[in-house]
Amino acid sequence: MPEAHQILISKRGARRLRAGHVWIYQSDIEDLSDASSGEVVKVVTQHKSGGSNSLGMAFYSADSQISLRLITRSDIELDKDFFKSRIQDALQFRSRLNISDSAYRVVYSEADRLPGLIIDRYGDVVVLQTQCAGSERLKSTWIDIVSELLKPRAIIEKNSTPARRLEGLEELSGVLTGSLDGPFEIIQGGLRMMVDPLAGQKTGAYLDQRENHRAAAAFACGHCLDTFCYQGGFGLSFARAGAENVTLVDQSEQALEVAKENARLNDLAIETHHANAFDFLKEQQIAGATYQVVVLDPPAFAKNRKAIQRAARGYKEINLRAMRLLEKGGVLITSSCSYHMSSEHFEAILLEAARDTGRTLQIIQRRGQSRDHPELLGVPESAYLKCYILRVL
Repeated sequence: MPEAHQILISKRGARRLRAGHVWIYQSDIEDLSDASSGEVVKVVTQHKSGGSNSLGMAFYSADSQISLRLITRSDIELDKDFFKSRIQDALQFRSRLNISDSAYRVVYSEADRLPGLIIDRYGDVVVLQTQCAGSERLKSTWIDIVSELLKPRAIIEKNSTPARRLEGLEELSGVLTGSLDGPFEIIQGGLRMMVDPLAGQKTGAYLDQRENHRAAAAFACGHCLDTFCYQGGFGLSFARAGAENVTLVDQSEQALEVAKENARLNDLAIETHHANAFDFLKEQQIAGATYQVVVLDPPAFAKNRKAIQRAARGYKEINLRAMRLLEKGGVLITSSCSYHMSSEHFEAILLEAARDTGRTLQIIQRRGQSRDHPELLGVPESAYLKCYILRVL
């Protein structure tokens, strides 16, 4: 195997790696050598004596602003056995979590030291996402390893994410191995749920909220409202926990049809509304409706730093309207999956909304993504989901 190309990075970039991060941006690349996009390269920095120091091995991307994604801080050859050992380590960690659900994340990209690679398991079906040039180049390797370790009946590629465009990669979705004949059933939080990786959001379901659905169910009572409900993860958990009435709201008719099917599978009663959540909340406020529990689980409002101000206005509006709908003692479960919206900023928005409504709220829990989506210390980008459970006093 030929020796890996070397890429020289700036002292600033080297400090970033040594501080614990694993990304190097284009602005810190000083010499590319002859590296090609997607290649595994050796990362070096200039030594005071004129020589170079190795900082490890990384995926190189010619198109992305994130030029290097560090895989290991050792100067070693990265072969199939190396990557297999990383996936085995990720699997062993998930097995220690004693996950009772049949769908969960097996590999979470940089957090599992496999940059740009997502592996989600839905029973005997596995879904892959290769989100950077390096992980894309090794797609056949991932297929071989997953086939050997998990023996799935099908491996699906769900690479229809905007992140791939930033890497100069086309968006792709399809069956890589085996066969898939449409939606199939999984178990989530004791609920039977239908999933379709090729047609659904993300890799088929919002696995990052999996444990939050369960935590929220502890507060189920009276009339519960689940907005931006998708296929009913929160709302169905309330219905199963004995809520008197559960209303699901989403602007996707297709998602609501799946939610209805999920309710039928579990013999649960729900009410659905095909509507824009902003409009629905406003209409409910005008009508004088009240709820014991309201869930807000919107898509990311801030896709980049430039969108934070506009996103803040959106988050404030929906949380303000939700607070006005809650009865005394009612519970608000509100989330943001915008990485660029920090926890501190989101909490400040919640406080501002509470002040504007004249309400006082307790923070019952601060939560994040499920434990199968661990955060890599030193890489704040790996922690994006914020979920607050609040009670109106």
